[in-house]
Amino acid sequence: MEEAMSEVSESKLLRFGRLPASLISAAAITLGLFFVMDRLVDIGEVKLAERTYRSPMIHVLKPEKPLKPRAPDLSAPVPMDVTPPPRTQQVARLEAGDIFFAPPVIAEPVSAVPRTSMEQVIGPVRTIDRRTAVPVRNPVPDYPTRALTRNLEGHCNVTFSVDAAGRPYDLTADCSDEVFRSSSLRAVERALFAAKMSDGVPVGQDNLVYPIYYSLND
Repeated sequence: MEEAMSEVSESKLLRFGRLPASLISAAAITLGLFFVMDRLVDIGEVKLAERTYRSPMIHVLKPEKPLKPRAPDLSAPVPMDVTPPPRTQQVARLEAGDIFFAPPVIAEPVSAVPRTSMEQVIGPVRTIDRRTAVPVRNPVPDYPTRALTRNLEGHCNVTFSVDAAGRPYDLTADCSDEVFRSSSLRAVERALFAAKMSDGVPVGQDNLVYPIYYSLND
């Protein structure tokens, strides 16, 4: 009985002796963890840099020195010897009937009878009529190229009218071959005629015929 009691008391003592040791070790571990966490969390003092202000750079432009105005040249101008161009007269456009041919003046033969030196010789004035128009600038046709390549010869009778100024109009052509028609009409159209005269006045004339011949031997 006493032995059993002693064993129970020893077991209690062992149990109560282990409790403080476990508490001490737990406290040491807790302190160690706290110390480690404190070192990890410690950031230290944060210092904020002071804000600096930069003033904008201002460029100061200095005004340039004003230029002195150029003094006007007050000297008298030197006259230049310039020959003025001759005055031109406006050429009036000629219309039909505007051109008139001055009738020639034909004096009678001077008589063999002697006359005084103060006497004037005056003969009668007569007008000359021209029955038909005559060419002043003859028609000059061009030999058609197609006729040359074909060694073709021929002729055209160009019928036309002239006004009082001698200009042809209303032209038609009767040709031996159509290849000569355009060249013949163009040649007569560019020509100029002296119109028919009636009582000393030029008048128009119709139904005039001008023949044009095309020959390779010319």
